[in-house]
Amino acid sequence: MKPISLFVLGVMAVAMSAPAQAQIYEERRHEVVTDPIEKPLLAAPNAAMARDATVIKIIRNPDAGEVVTAADFTYEVLRRGPGRMVCYDLTGFPGERPWSVECTSSDANLPRIMQNRAFAEMGAKAQPLLGEDDPRRAGLPVLSSSGTGGIRDLVVAAGKNGTRELSEVGSIWYNLRGDSQHTAIWHTFIGMPNMTAEQVGLPNVRDAGGAWLMFEGTPEAHIMIGGR
Repeated sequence: MKPISLFVLGVMAVAMSAPAQAQIYEERRHEVVTDPIEKPLLAAPNAAMARDATVIKIIRNPDAGEVVTAADFTYEVLRRGPGRMVCYDLTGFPGERPWSVECTSSDANLPRIMQNRAFAEMGAKAQPLLGEDDPRRAGLPVLSSSGTGGIRDLVVAAGKNGTRELSEVGSIWYNLRGDSQHTAIWHTFIGMPNMTAEQVGLPNVRDAGGAWLMFEGTPEAHIMIGGR
């Protein structure tokens, strides 16, 4: 294994400055937040980055038909920030948990965000995990996350034909999802599209709780951070 690059170390340091950020996370999610600007900012890793972030509202074209593409999704800027981080509320969108917010460290990822919305909607229609009459569906769309069918088929096909929108290399994605604000789980990863484990200097499998590169060599390659 080659030594991990200084670039990757720097990016991971931003994503993993855990103790102080963990305290901020818990303080900021203590009270239920419903404000359309403040709610998405709960996914920001710290107060300073939240203060500088741009907040958007993702909008689906109401005239779109049964088949949607990234072009059917746009956004409204609710608050313009001086930084590059963009935060948004995904609650209510197909494929999302009942409570879901997300931030990405780079506004260059906006095309991917819109494509993700289209894939999630089409994937939810294509491959429900549960039967149509299963009461656990409770009217909510269900995506395949097992690597077969649904959104995964769309993602793989786009990667093969070159239409997949890529994360900016080294950009960080922070999301907070769950059944409610208080039970939401943190998930942080670093986009490394088309990179291999050898290039990044990390293992390509989960390794004793440390960081590793998932989906290496594909447009979906990203660094997974243990415990986040």
